[in-house]
Amino acid sequence: MPVPEGANYVTAAGLRALRDEHDALARGPRDAAGDDRLHELADHLATAEVLEPADRSRVSLGARVTVEDEHGKRTTYRIVGAIEAAPRDGAISWQSPIANALWDAQVGDSITLPRGDDVEIVAIDYQ
Repeated sequence: MPVPEGANYVTAAGLRALRDEHDALARGPRDAAGDDRLHELADHLATAEVLEPADRSRVSLGARVTVEDEHGKRTTYRIVGAIEAAPRDGAISWQSPIANALWDAQVGDSITLPRGDDVEIVAIDYQ
């Protein structure tokens, strides 16, 4: 994954994981794919900035946000840096359309997600 243009925000946990993966790759034998990954990690680490939430009652980087739709279905998203994103696991980049819709919201706020679904924020947690 290329380094995003502009700010390269990551969570504190994400930065630790990137450093650990980089260090492990640097110490061990690598093939071409390992070399590529090592360079990718080095590029991200060179520009990574940890963004700490100013107000933990609002959605920001590092938040685990649970929303509920009109049918009572709950979905949880975790807002992370671009290199940390794993959408299948609910970890979405802070630059994604869903994260943009959720950004700065509070518990009780109603939000329209990019696909048009109206949801209510029922929980915000920072671990």
